[in-house]
Amino acid sequence: MANESARSSAMRPAFPRRAIIGFTGAFLCAGCVTAKGTTGERSLPATPRPACDLAAASPWITKWLAAWQLTSERILQIPAAPPPDMVLFDTKCVYATSELSAAGPAIALPGSALLWRTALHNDTVTTPASKKLPVQLMTFTDVDKRTRRPFFVMASPDYWASKGFGAEPGLTAVFIHEFSHTRQIPGLGSIIGPIDDAWRFPDELDDDAVQTRFKSDSAYVAAYMAERNLLYRAAEADSLAEVRRLAMEALAMIRARHAKWFVGENAVFSTLDDTFLSLEGAAQWAAHAWLAHPEGGALSKPAAVARMLGSRRFWAQDEGLALFLVVDRLMADWPKLVFREPSVGGITLLQWAIDHAG
Repeated sequence: MANESARSSAMRPAFPRRAIIGFTGAFLCAGCVTAKGTTGERSLPATPRPACDLAAASPWITKWLAAWQLTSERILQIPAAPPPDMVLFDTKCVYATSELSAAGPAIALPGSALLWRTALHNDTVTTPASKKLPVQLMTFTDVDKRTRRPFFVMASPDYWASKGFGAEPGLTAVFIHEFSHTRQIPGLGSIIGPIDDAWRFPDELDDDAVQTRFKSDSAYVAAYMAERNLLYRAAEADSLAEVRRLAMEALAMIRARHAKWFVGENAVFSTLDDTFLSLEGAAQWAAHAWLAHPEGGALSKPAAVARMLGSRRFWAQDEGLALFLVVDRLMADWPKLVFREPSVGGITLLQWAIDHAG
């Protein structure tokens, strides 16, 4: 979600700049105080820091988990899967399902089988992959290369608010978007992994790799914007026949763009475009659907789409949302093709949806 969330490249162990927004969290340290008594000045003992209270954090944690349950079970209708490791934090404490991230005693939240641990983070969060990160405004999904398990990291609502972000229902939509990636990573890892191992380009391999590579080419940008705009027209068309007709035109434009620019050393970007449109587009669609659900964000569909568009700075999120809005009109059971192993790429899925509706 480009306007409120820090986005991530879910396949990389080191996340790009938007996975961690550039704010540093302040450590709230209780200091010593002095007071004057009848016999002169005396030092009072340091005020002890209160213990981390999982019960106090449980309302927003359970709210987010319930939002994902609504999204996964009733909107996407995808099968249940083992939950990823989760690391959540506020200005003082970390709340984690991973022992590497918090070593306190395991505690269950009401209505959940997950066991949570809490600890003071002292301005540093340790991920389940053992990487230490400074506490700052961030939300991302990654994968532990040792165990191949995805994990999820996100700042609490209070932490977002302390930095001037996170108005609801947008913040929960940020959570839905990023948490969707935890279900996508297993199906995309076999595609991205070999590309990652062979990556030779100067810029980092992330979900903006195509944009980074071609954003200075005005002809490419014009071609991208034309197909993106056509996809949004298709998504809003009155009849399914018109949706399909415009989708076919947009797909032809996508294929032409790939044929013109993704050649030679740039051929790998054809696979990356297909993959990252799926990764970001499906997550954008899931978050927009939660926003538009009466038991979710309760926004109108146009308002939900507008909320997810944000500043429209990031191509994979922008065109990805348009692509999945079209796919959903033509082939409602697409989630079972995306949230699985192997996962279907976005452009491939668009072709399948057009064929399905034919």
